[in-house]
Amino acid sequence: MNYSELKRVFRELKATSPRDDLTAHIIFTEDSFATQYPLLSRTYRFNSDNKGFRPRMFSNSIFAYCLDKTSDQGVRLDWYMAEEGNPGGWKVEDCYILEQMRDVAAIPNLTSTEQGDGTVCYFFGDTCIRVHESYEGGKVHLEPVRGDQTACGEWVELSVDRVYGYCTLLERHLNRKEGR
Repeated sequence: MNYSELKRVFRELKATSPRDDLTAHIIFTEDSFATQYPLLSRTYRFNSDNKGFRPRMFSNSIFAYCLDKTSDQGVRLDWYMAEEGNPGGWKVEDCYILEQMRDVAAIPNLTSTEQGDGTVCYFFGDTCIRVHESYEGGKVHLEPVRGDQTACGEWVELSVDRVYGYCTLLERHLNRKEGR
C-alpha cells in the first residue's frame, strides 16, 4: 500500500466512524537518512486517531513511535515526511494497516504453546508468532522473537516489522480478553 492510499483509508474512517481507529506501520527508505539504519529504526507505528486524518482540523499532526524503541517516541511525522510536503524529507518505502494483515481475523481463535526456551508460540490461521511474554502493570506484554506464515504450503519467515505488528494486535486481544 502506498502512503496516499493509507491516508485516504484513515481519512474515510475518521469521516464516517470517528470513534473507530486503525493502526499502521510506515517504513522509510534507507536513503531518507544520512546514517544507515536497520529496518526497525526506519519503521514507525501510528494510528488513525491523529489530527492529520480527522476532518476539519486546523493541525495536520501525525504522531508516531519508532519500533526500535530507542529514539523518536512520539515524533511528529508530518514535520519530516516528503509525502507531507517537506522537500528532501523522509520518503516512504512501504506502509500497511495492521488490522488488514493476513490472518488477523483468526486471532480470537488463537492457541498458544510455551516452548522449552521460555518463549511462547501463538498460532492463529496460517501464522505462528514466537514471543517473550511478560506482564507490566497487569497487562500482557509481548516481545517479538520471530514469526512465520505458510505460503503455498511452505513456511515463510515474516519480516521483523510484521512480527511487531502481530504482537501489537495480539497484546490488544489478550489484554481485552482478560479485562486488562
